[in-house]
Amino acid sequence: MFVGNKENIQTLTKYIDMFFAGDTKAPHFLIIAGPQHIGKTSSIQALLKEKMGNYVVSDMLHIKDFSEQLEKKHNLKLKTVLTSETFKILIKEHNYQDIGIRDVNSRLQQSAIGKYKVVFLENIERMIPEAANAFLKTCEEPLPKRLIIATTSNPWQLLETILSRALMIKFNQLSDGELSQRMETNTMFNNNPELKQLVIHMAIGKPGIAQRIYTLIQEDPTLEKTFIKLIHNLSTNTNRFFAHDALKKIYKYGILEAFIDGWIAYCINNHMEVKGHKRLATKKLMRSNINIENILLYWLLNE
Repeated sequence: MFVGNKENIQTLTKYIDMFFAGDTKAPHFLIIAGPQHIGKTSSIQALLKEKMGNYVVSDMLHIKDFSEQLEKKHNLKLKTVLTSETFKILIKEHNYQDIGIRDVNSRLQQSAIGKYKVVFLENIERMIPEAANAFLKTCEEPLPKRLIIATTSNPWQLLETILSRALMIKFNQLSDGELSQRMETNTMFNNNPELKQLVIHMAIGKPGIAQRIYTLIQEDPTLEKTFIKLIHNLSTNTNRFFAHDALKKIYKYGILEAFIDGWIAYCINNHMEVKGHKRLATKKLMRSNINIENILLYWLLNE
């Protein structure tokens, strides 16, 4: 069940249905645009799995963006060098293979085990100009029964020549009501309304952030109590030592900035506007090179 972006998902579904039905008017290159963490990838994966069944394993090449796991910006490259470093273990559930555009083009030319071949490219704006130019011919003259789907958070970074060859569908952030409904559907935070409200504020309409926080709490149940106790401490300024340690823990998990967004919204909704506005300064500091310890001290001393 999809929640949010209903009309956009219906449009995407229609074009995917047309393609798999063999409709000659079906687009062969789709770009799904919208902010990060709003469900672009999960929506595409669900629709393709529904249409391709077991063939999704053999006939879909999914080029994932591992920038966050690698902690560096990663571009789709024009060439690859086959060395022992081709495969890199990032984290226990991921294997990373550096695939170039020529490999993508080659995969599209190979025969499908089923009827259709699909390439799914995450964050296509990371493609360097040389790779984009090498990709153009594939976009201009697609082989029969071949579908290219790409996502982007920054469509203005794409070459005009790429954009002109694709049909773009724009996804938007979810409303608080839609995000709440999605969380209820997935039984997320249903037993803790206070935490659920905080997570809705933290996610800012991006279900991927809510899912990330939920997964972290499943892996570390103490994090749930940390969030609730931290809210109460920041509201009353009762225990700055605990608040400092809790904020460091949240920072370690990579969700401090999301927490700041959620805290600002929480303060405004609970008539603590002054506290909320003060945290805007903390958020700006995170864009600088200031040490995280100093940023947290600035926060707590100015709370």
